[in-house]
Amino acid sequence: MTFVYDICNLVAIGTGAAVLFGLLTGALLQKWAVLFLRYTLATSVIGLLFPFPPLLLSQREEISILSVYASGVAILAWRKFHLVGAWRSVFALSATIVLYLSILGAISQAFRHVPLFNALVLTQFKSPIFITHVLVMLLFVVLGIVAARKFRGHTPHHFDGPR
Repeated sequence: MTFVYDICNLVAIGTGAAVLFGLLTGALLQKWAVLFLRYTLATSVIGLLFPFPPLLLSQREEISILSVYASGVAILAWRKFHLVGAWRSVFALSATIVLYLSILGAISQAFRHVPLFNALVLTQFKSPIFITHVLVMLLFVVLGIVAARKFRGHTPHHFDGPR
């Protein structure tokens, strides 16, 4: 199950990067956005299927729950409110948050399963993973703000790529 989770997450990250690029240029890459949201939701559902102790959520479950909520906001902004007015910025911010959470999940998996990263965590009292999380968060705060501004400033148009 971990393998399927990781594959779905990697596909979500790849398609999410394309969506974020589109948002930064003011365009909604619809086909990429659909794939991105589908794969992030699949990753989140799989993440919630892992066993965890009662009354205690692991980081994977926390990320999965937050991702479902952020994906829901993005879907509402896009499909229900048609990216009109402030909903364009809401979509851009929530899609950026979903991508950030996918990358955060991948980082956590890498520190948990890649021997080099795992050894760093065990010997350095978790400071490398904390520093990595903070740097990635700062990067995505900036990307989210820029994406919201760029995407808000363009007239609604969609680009599906070459046919």
